[in-house]
Amino acid sequence: MPDCDLCQAIDPSVGDCTLQRHLHPGQQRVLASNEHAAAVPTIGAFAPGYLLVVPATHVLSLGQLPNDELEGVEGLARELADQLHQVYRQPILSFEYGLNLSAARRIGHGHLHMLPSTADLGEWLAQRVPGYEIASYTQVPRSADTSYITVRDQTGTLICYPVPNNASPRIRLRELVARLDPRIEDTAWDWEAHPFTELMRATVDDLTTIKPPTRRPAAVFGVGAHR
Repeated sequence: MPDCDLCQAIDPSVGDCTLQRHLHPGQQRVLASNEHAAAVPTIGAFAPGYLLVVPATHVLSLGQLPNDELEGVEGLARELADQLHQVYRQPILSFEYGLNLSAARRIGHGHLHMLPSTADLGEWLAQRVPGYEIASYTQVPRSADTSYITVRDQTGTLICYPVPNNASPRIRLRELVARLDPRIEDTAWDWEAHPFTELMRATVDDLTTIKPPTRRPAAVFGVGAHR
């Protein structure tokens, strides 16, 4: 999919793409990869260490991947969770809105969000949407006529919340995380309005540079802090 921003972002043969333009010249955008997926900093990184895990296959949601590819995505995410925790010394939150309705998506390539955060997204959803624990992402709904939300919380528990394709108003997970994380301004969730370019660049540096054992504590980030 040559016109897909995420396909371009994870393709090492692409020299110039939307994501690369937010980074310093020469900064690498692919921070980890395996046969089935790659991790890149996200445009709109309202917290340091905010990554997207992107499958190599262009699909609307991770649940549309065959099992071997989905296991590859999950394996990379596990490795990244360990690395993120070691670097930022905070619990790691992962989530995906597996929206299988192309017309409702701003980005038509399924991806998993990962970031150091204390936001209790799972608890917020549990009070509003029926969900159930699953052992792996291979157990999410796999039909194209339904959608789902997954949250791997800070304890490592993976919960799936089935939702209809045409749910309205649609739950905006980035907005919820911004509201639930006390470091982040509520309005910072919209990546188009607030790309947080400096935090994207800092994330690349944090994850590609050997750091001393003692790290500075995370700062408080607002919309105006890094633009």
